[in-house]
Amino acid sequence: MNKMKLFRRTSQPLQAGFTMIELMLVCAIFSIVMYTIVKGIDTTVQRSESEQVKVDLTQAGREFVDEFERDLHQAGYPNCRMVTTLVAGIPLTNNCPADYTATQQPAAKNPALAVGLVFVSSTKIIFEGAMDGTGTVYSVQYRLVDAAGNNPPLSCPCILQRSEQPKDPTGSTLPLLQPTFFSQELQNVVNSGQPVGAAPYGGGAPITGDTAWGATDTAYYAAITTFKDYPVFQAYDQNGGILSINPPLDITTPAGTQALTCSVSTTNCVKSIRLTINLLANAITGADLQTRVRPVTTLVGNARLVNN
Repeated sequence: MNKMKLFRRTSQPLQAGFTMIELMLVCAIFSIVMYTIVKGIDTTVQRSESEQVKVDLTQAGREFVDEFERDLHQAGYPNCRMVTTLVAGIPLTNNCPADYTATQQPAAKNPALAVGLVFVSSTKIIFEGAMDGTGTVYSVQYRLVDAAGNNPPLSCPCILQRSEQPKDPTGSTLPLLQPTFFSQELQNVVNSGQPVGAAPYGGGAPITGDTAWGATDTAYYAAITTFKDYPVFQAYDQNGGILSINPPLDITTPAGTQALTCSVSTTNCVKSIRLTINLLANAITGADLQTRVRPVTTLVGNARLVNN
């Protein structure tokens, strides 16, 4: 018999695969690609949130500015030429202007008569008018206050408040002493300057807080566009010129009465009011996620006094 040799398989055949270096290289490339994608998505989200903050700021401020303009258009209606004031049952011989002089105080207190502008400064304005179209005369006040309620404010971000209350129906309260109830407000206003002529402005209250890199908010925001130094309220005459309201104008003085009531003989009186609001975004939810800076949005409204 032939002897046969049997051969056993002693090892597995070689198999193709990746080396460790190749695996590490693939993981590195994959990590870079994923980082780029995630970074791009994060940047897009940050930009979207930043733009949404600006939209929210603009919308909140715009609603306040629009209401201010509507209010001013009603100031002074019904005026002293439309309403008769009775004193002991006898009409006043001259019902205008309804100021603080002894003979005109009954007219100024008359709940059916809107004096119009009562007080104007760069951070506060008081006026009277029929706001809702029912004929009821209201005393309306806008004022800029700090966190402690000071007007003028000592530091900002500040709060712009609005009060609207019916004029005292008893006819016993002068316009500057009418009751107030501040039911509306706009927060994070940073401009509180005093007008000193056409330009420049100054005297704005310091802005409290610091930026993300340690600079003070006052130094940063004032340095780039003088956000804090622009007045909230500004008065213009019939020729478009800026009227001085520092010191404030009010109807307790002859000069204030002339400027605010615009009698026929007055050549320099308030015919329009400009409202300027520089809004700083919220320190926590409003900061730009890329720059860490709180955006500032500027809104402007102009209202002509049609009944003045």
